[in-house]
Amino acid sequence: MGVDVNKPVENPRLKELLKQRSSVSQSEQLPILNAIAEEMAMNASFLAVVDFGDSHVENNPDGTAVFKEDSQISFPMLGLNDGGYVQPLFTDWEELRKWDPFKAGDVKTFILSFDDVYALMSSRKTGIVLNPFGDAFMIPFETMEHIKHVKDSQHSSAKVEHQVVQKDTKVTIGEPRDYPKQMVEAISAHAKKVPAIKAIWLKLMIKEGEQSFLIIVDATGDARSYFQGIADAAIPYLPQEMYIDMVPANEGFGKGAATGTPFYKA
Repeated sequence: MGVDVNKPVENPRLKELLKQRSSVSQSEQLPILNAIAEEMAMNASFLAVVDFGDSHVENNPDGTAVFKEDSQISFPMLGLNDGGYVQPLFTDWEELRKWDPFKAGDVKTFILSFDDVYALMSSRKTGIVLNPFGDAFMIPFETMEHIKHVKDSQHSSAKVEHQVVQKDTKVTIGEPRDYPKQMVEAISAHAKKVPAIKAIWLKLMIKEGEQSFLIIVDATGDARSYFQGIADAAIPYLPQEMYIDMVPANEGFGKGAATGTPFYKA
């Protein structure tokens, strides 16, 4: 997506998603997190405060600028309690003006697409924080890598949901004919790092004519709290036009679906 410097940076949908995320419980966040990732990767533009230092800048009438060779450009960052740093990004000027040093006066900014941000962060392996003084959303660099991988693999339309099957809904559960070996291996590798995950099953589900992979998770505590990590591992290897649904193994529909040998067992 190209950035049009003549249009104000606003991102109303992304702001609404960030607001929704902050107002729901952790178990309800999965579809919102997926929507945030897709909106960031495919549609959003971000404001980043920039310091040109002593660089010579020639401003063009169209809002672009030309820098002399060997110009030094830096981006102010925010410190974390652990001593690390993150790059602050803003969905619009209202959010940027919440940052104390820039509440008023002239502020130099770059308008960046997600791909621009990823390229900038790749050299530092540093995460970002969206709207740090509003509905803040921290994104580690590893998650940015995942979003970039999904985008480049053209899986941005993939859908991951906590599956709720209503009474009298016709559902068929079976074994996948084309077994997603790479996806299963990626999920297993992730699960090994999470002691709370005890077992995971994979089934093919057909519900109202729509096919999806059904992932049933047995975990200590609320299995839903581990869905996002499993989804992050799975999506890069998800076949085109396929979907993922997830259920806890200890609840109604999951109890009946968790048959046979799990592909992962701690």
